[in-house]
Amino acid sequence: NLLGGTEGRGFAQLMSDLPYERAIVALCGVAAMEGAVAATLAYVRERKAFGKAIAEFQHTKFKLAEAVTVTRVARTFVDRCVQDVVDGRLDTATASMAKYWVTDMQQQVIDDCVQLHGGYGYMNEYLVTRMLADARVQRIYGGTNEIMKEVIGRALLG
Repeated sequence: NLLGGTEGRGFAQLMSDLPYERAIVALCGVAAMEGAVAATLAYVRERKAFGKAIAEFQHTKFKLAEAVTVTRVARTFVDRCVQDVVDGRLDTATASMAKYWVTDMQQQVIDDCVQLHGGYGYMNEYLVTRMLADARVQRIYGGTNEIMKEVIGRALLG
């Protein structure tokens, strides 16, 4: 059976879908960051230490400010990539940028969220624990982040 429509063009047809796949990986990364931040905000508002909610500590506010900022920037970039997919103009280098940067930031943001959960952040009952484990593979499939940087570098240097 022939898959893809043109005999002998399987690899090229597969490669033409990589920008779309990488945009999907980046989109999943943003969604995970948004979910982790939302779960962490709820947690820090109710968890108490030294007689007050940990949300009231300056360090907590700063880490959340960083996480929300990175997540917003990632969402804006990925939304642009999604629009480019819809318009048929997402190029390989931009898709690679989105995939590698968003998944690196996903790992960082979720790791910070785990830290804000304290010891509970390492228990499977908490969403952020499972999200951290799931985030690791994002930097591998769809092409490793090191390969993404190679693709970007080749696009820059010809």
